[in-house]
Amino acid sequence: MKTGIILAGGKSTRMGEDKSLINSNVERLANEMRTAGCKRILVMCGDLDRVDLFQEECIIDSKDNLAESLFDVISELSGSVQLAPCDAYLADAVLFSNIEGVPVDDIGERQPLLAKFDSSANLTSSKKISEMFENLPSCEGGIKARNINTPSELEEIQSFLR
Repeated sequence: MKTGIILAGGKSTRMGEDKSLINSNVERLANEMRTAGCKRILVMCGDLDRVDLFQEECIIDSKDNLAESLFDVISELSGSVQLAPCDAYLADAVLFSNIEGVPVDDIGERQPLLAKFDSSANLTSSKKISEMFENLPSCEGGIKARNINTPSELEEIQSFLR
């Protein structure tokens, strides 16, 4: 079974507002992931206070950092796993269908939080996301694989959101 995991537990301090709530992106990503073949959608929402923010099945982080919490969730799954950070405002079903490994965005950065892989893949147990997915191959992602961390980055992609 293909499982989609949306990462929506961050505090969004650089953005100044909760990125998971901008443009109802968690709901939109869940729909795009379903279109791309995900049968189950999980939202890693951070803590118990955030569970009611999302309509999907929520998972509370089990550890103090995302990498270790995500590793725990993946270890309980079988089959294909598609990740999506809540700030992937341009990600869509076409992108999700074409990812095999870790996509590289249009500015040349690997985006491990958009990785697609089999749950039995040789992931590295680490406190760093970049190390966790270092054994996965890179693949083309383009601008749709770009994530947004600041208001100016969001402004830069606004034209694509219309």
